Amino acid sequence: MAEPKSKRATYATDFVETDIDKVAFLGNVHIDNIVTTLIAMGNEIWTDRKRIRVLESLLAEKGVTADMVEKYTPTAAQEKAWAKEREVLVDRFWSHFGKNTGEFTISSDWQGK
Repeated sequence: MAEPKSKRATYATDFVETDIDKVAFLGNVHIDNIVTTLIAMGNEIWTDRKRIRVLESLLAEKGVTADMVEKYTPTAAQEKAWAKEREVLVDRFWSHFGKNTGEFTISSDWQGK
């Protein structure tokens, strides 16, 4: 192991490998999956809303109206790219439901483990 660059105390520890993907935090893996999906959706929605507000403000400053946005027709290339982005988003939301639940030990006896 390389010698530290300074003599000051550090508080780092070695990485501890876990089996976190095989744990049900809420007592049922399906409820965990639903909560994980809802958190992911909330994050995506807020991020998108914030970006939309910024874009709307910038567009309004440049003279682009809401009516112009509503009448916009995307090109075939844009449609294809957006469909791919949609698939990534769908996977990010719903892939949690595809976990192999047979690998989980579902128990409320977490204190005795």
